[in-house]
Amino acid sequence: MATPTPTATPKPTAKAYTADELAAIVGQVRDAADRRLSVLPSGDITTTLQKTKAMIASIDVKPAECKELAAASTVPSVDSATMAVGMSTDAGTGAVTALSLVAGLDQGFLAKVADPSGQLAKCSAMTMTASGMEIAVTVKPVQGVSGLPGAVAYRTDSKLPDGRTQSTVTAQAVQQGVVLSSVASGGESEADAVRRAGALLDSAAALIK
Repeated sequence: MATPTPTATPKPTAKAYTADELAAIVGQVRDAADRRLSVLPSGDITTTLQKTKAMIASIDVKPAECKELAAASTVPSVDSATMAVGMSTDAGTGAVTALSLVAGLDQGFLAKVADPSGQLAKCSAMTMTASGMEIAVTVKPVQGVSGLPGAVAYRTDSKLPDGRTQSTVTAQAVQQGVVLSSVASGGESEADAVRRAGALLDSAAALIK
């Protein structure tokens, strides 16, 4: 009698979220000050993505393999994927916090989000040149941003030619096949930015079932 061939257990399929469903989730997310995010219209997102991709394409990044990371905090790769974006701005401090939810990305991209340690190590110091202006960029991992399993975060400091430094904290996680990314800039301190970025990540993750 032939031994039956064991069948592989099928992997659970992540829900295929529409852009409207993602926008509805973003609209429920609250920031660290318990304010609901302002959801960007899909048309605005498309226009911003197109402009940002064109800008990133014109920038020379060294090391060259770091161009993807340089673009990641600005514009995720969303070809054939669905996306929603929300923002929160504190008029008093000028602090800005943004959240993006992206669904429908391939497993390779999800793996990079889940474990960016290799790229962060290679790209801890970058140089970005655009229109003859050179910007020195440093990237360092940040701990304790979120209690969400698998969440990672890093701080990006961009030193402008006039001596000013612009800093952002980016936090990312994958939840049910959806990439959650929050970016915090401005505010009182790095700890404040970490708190704001983590709050958005945790709030959004709780809404994705």
